[in-house]
Amino acid sequence: MSSPKSNWSKALMALAAPLMLVACTAAGLPKVHKWPEPFPGAPALLEPVGSMSAVSTTAQWQTERAPYFRELLLNEIYGSIPPATPFKPVSRKVLSEDILGGEASLIAVRMILNIQDESYLQDLHIVVPNTEGPHPLILGAGSCPNDVTLPYEEIVRPRHVIYPDYCNASGVTEGLSKFVFGRYIETPPIKRLIREGFAYGAYYPGMVIPDEDEAGVERLATINRNPGPNGPYGAVGVWAWTASRLADYLETEPAIDPERIILFGHSRMAKSSLLAAALDDRFAGVMTHQSGTAGASLQRNEVGESIAEITERYPHWFSPRYAEYANNDVSVPVDQHALIALVAPRPVFLGNAEHDQWSDPQGAFSAAQAASPVYQLYGEEPFTARTLRDFQPEAPIAYQFRNGTHGITPEDWRAMRKWLAAHFAE
Repeated sequence: MSSPKSNWSKALMALAAPLMLVACTAAGLPKVHKWPEPFPGAPALLEPVGSMSAVSTTAQWQTERAPYFRELLLNEIYGSIPPATPFKPVSRKVLSEDILGGEASLIAVRMILNIQDESYLQDLHIVVPNTEGPHPLILGAGSCPNDVTLPYEEIVRPRHVIYPDYCNASGVTEGLSKFVFGRYIETPPIKRLIREGFAYGAYYPGMVIPDEDEAGVERLATINRNPGPNGPYGAVGVWAWTASRLADYLETEPAIDPERIILFGHSRMAKSSLLAAALDDRFAGVMTHQSGTAGASLQRNEVGESIAEITERYPHWFSPRYAEYANNDVSVPVDQHALIALVAPRPVFLGNAEHDQWSDPQGAFSAAQAASPVYQLYGEEPFTARTLRDFQPEAPIAYQFRNGTHGITPEDWRAMRKWLAAHFAE
């Protein structure tokens, strides 16, 4: 008969094996080299398109070409965005004025968001420096509820919220997750950010549309009975809309500078954060980290995750129209350089890693090059990085490329903090 210790060891090994396998085989994953593999972003953003003449002024871009690309992206990829209905405040509470040894306060905000006849609770938790404000705010979209992003005992996970199983990781499993996916995969370096003058706002957009196939499809079905002007709604688009509704509140929050709200997201939430910045110019900038397909990386180059793979695995993320391009990625009439360009002239941070070919770092580099002419139209400096390792934090489009795989590491946050200091420091 096995001893309890033996049984525990076997269980631990069974749990650890998959994660350890990912880590130990990282060197065997495809490596993206630092030298660019240029691929044209099509269509060219400022050249004649159809009956539209070449763009030579910001007025032309804003009134003609930007709306054209915005409609293409929504029609073909993301689907409709819900109308900007006013949020209904439920509560605002200061949970603590003594976070981080007295350096910060913790504020909890609860509101009701409305899409058509449906109502959704949405929580926002803000850690703000206990220094004179107002402060710039990093608005971070989490893939888990806020008590994971900000692990303070004052934050209570709401009932009846659907979230991925990995959000329950603790103890050994949490340690293994951080070992494989990086120390900051869920929780950012809050103390450093606070000391550098930045507030951090955590929200879980899965409170509106769950990031789970069955539940996400079911929740979307309730609003897709009445599709919007760009077709059915998708989760990524609704998550982006959620960020804008939080911006509605943050414009009223005395601790926060509404002119310096910076979006942050990783992986799937990097897609929604970039889309939110493209659609809402109240956001001062965006850090989109390893956003990949339907994020910052070109899809016509047919590298990394394909449209067929992403729409089959995550059918709730996008408009059903996007899945029609499966196995024919080159036929999409718009590409992701247009999404980056819609953020112009506001700064963008693009995070990437050399063993994350799935997210296509080369495609993101090419997209940055192709979006640069729009930034130049606004008088911003061109994208001049010569290799993927050429990180220029002060540039309007800053491209970062590190060793390692998919995840968020101290190196990532060091780069993001340099970018934040260059563009938004007090």
